[in-house]
Amino acid sequence: MNKKSIKKVLGGATVLGAVLLLTSCNSFCSNLDTSNYMYGYNGVNTTYFDSVEQGENFILDTFKAQANVDTTKISVNELRLQNNASDLNDDSVYVKEDGTKNTDLFFYKVNDNVWALKNVTISMRGISTAEGADGNTYTSYTFGLNDFTKNLISTASSYGMIVPTSRYWEALDQKTLEMMVAEAPNTGVSSLQNLSVETLTYEQIYGYTSEQLAEYKNDTSNEALLNEMLEGGENNIGRNNALLARTGFVKYHNDENPNDHFATLKAWNNEIINENEFSFDEGLSVNFLNLMQTNLNNQIANLRTCITVDDGYYGHTSNDPLNDTVLIEGKGEDFYEGWGRAFSEHGFLEGLLVYPIGTMVENFAHIFGMNGYGQICAVLLATFIIRVLFMLVTMPATLSQQKMSFLQPELAKLQQKYPNANTNNYEKQKMAQAQMALYKKYKVHPFSSLLVIIVQFPVFICVWNALQGSASLSRDAVLGLRLSDTIWNVLSNFTNWPNNPGWWTALVLIILMSAAQIVSMLLPQRLNKKRMKNVTKLGNSSALNQQNRTLKITQWVMTIFIVIMGFTLPSAMGVYWFAGAIISIIQSVLLHFIFVARQNKRDKGNYIDTTKTSFKDKMKNLFSKKKSSEGSI
Repeated sequence: MNKKSIKKVLGGATVLGAVLLLTSCNSFCSNLDTSNYMYGYNGVNTTYFDSVEQGENFILDTFKAQANVDTTKISVNELRLQNNASDLNDDSVYVKEDGTKNTDLFFYKVNDNVWALKNVTISMRGISTAEGADGNTYTSYTFGLNDFTKNLISTASSYGMIVPTSRYWEALDQKTLEMMVAEAPNTGVSSLQNLSVETLTYEQIYGYTSEQLAEYKNDTSNEALLNEMLEGGENNIGRNNALLARTGFVKYHNDENPNDHFATLKAWNNEIINENEFSFDEGLSVNFLNLMQTNLNNQIANLRTCITVDDGYYGHTSNDPLNDTVLIEGKGEDFYEGWGRAFSEHGFLEGLLVYPIGTMVENFAHIFGMNGYGQICAVLLATFIIRVLFMLVTMPATLSQQKMSFLQPELAKLQQKYPNANTNNYEKQKMAQAQMALYKKYKVHPFSSLLVIIVQFPVFICVWNALQGSASLSRDAVLGLRLSDTIWNVLSNFTNWPNNPGWWTALVLIILMSAAQIVSMLLPQRLNKKRMKNVTKLGNSSALNQQNRTLKITQWVMTIFIVIMGFTLPSAMGVYWFAGAIISIIQSVLLHFIFVARQNKRDKGNYIDTTKTSFKDKMKNLFSKKKSSEGSI
């Protein structure tokens, strides 16, 4: 088998191995993590309040956001049910003619402390161009359903499926609330002990007070208030210690069958129908439940941000900072215990590289501070450590690869000496012999570059999975950009553009990353460009031209590959790739000047000064001159 065939076989094996590695790395998300993520995307549909007035303000604020009007000029007197838009009677209008309120029209009482908003479509008169049957104008909005459920109902309706009724959604959330209260003592959180549905408070449900929520809505830039609402303080227990955040997973978790995240929901569905004497058409039909299961599984299919040191709140499930993160299990306080489980539960590569790298990034992120920039520093330090270890492992191959690049002028001279090597077998054989002699002289291994690639691919893919799995990178943004977000997803989102700082941060990152990679790839050739000029002037070589064309094609392919991968990778991987390219540039420059210095020293050692004559040579010359003169006499 010739050299070209060997390269093709090794190259194909490398690509195949890379594909297998890409598809083999597993997620570190446990069943409990997945249940929490599912709840994060599709939790309870009910919104709770500590008073009817708070609920009324919520409705007015929603209309303000939807219709973009000043609702201070419109009161609750304009609210009515959408179902009775053609009939202005006491059953459809929230405020009656005598000034009393139809509270039961929109709300139901959970207990003496908490009210809940029903699943109803409410119309507001006077703020829309749509004319109703009574000659007034209206705008409407459906309350009591989260965005996931609304989209699910819309999709199911387009397929002609039967969708659950309003009172079923309310019954389901009441059932969920009961089960969460039952689970609360198992959380170990002191504020969630001894709870009951009859005495439950607004703060225990959400973790903060309604006054704090109103204050935050008026000033969403108040980070101190936001942090207190999340972590807790003197005035509240904090959202992260509240009932919904701590126990919401019960909706999608089943201890007897942990792999079936919908087993509990299916059981609840039957219980709700029987307990409330609903018809099966009012509940979750088989088709509707299958659609819910498919959509929710698709939503979490690519989730990997579950490598954590301790239990904590991570992820990115919404644009609401108060409901963005979900509770993720710590993967072992003892590193070696978690490392062992990574081998046994996930796989060899996960245990060998993915888990240690992910844990390293997690620890660094917490040391530097969870504020966005701390995560950046964690990735940079991890990159430095990984690249140093990689260089130590591949140093002989790397040196050989650098020597190959440094010897390009010498190889070009050989190609000029044998210009027809591509077509003439004799010249081809002679040039191959000369090349091998040159490699032997400088201790260069021609296939060393393939060894670097073979080692580099699994390291690259494992780093990719580790950064993708690092939970800390899914929290906090740097200049509007989360390190867990892919650059393409950010650049393809033009919401609030051009005032969206994350969009510009992603653009700068992809440009810097691609530019650094291209420079690191072209630099060795550029450093030898001056030395190559004297060689290429000797004449035209078809072998040299073919090699240059091949090199240029390879460089363009690599450039396209870098750009595509850069767009599809998480931003953290972009930071890693950029920092790695800078390290490669520094490495190339240092090795180049080291080789130049050695070459100059070698050339100086081989240099013979013909202007100087040794004593022995002088005596020989003198003797020969004397003998010549005697012969002439």
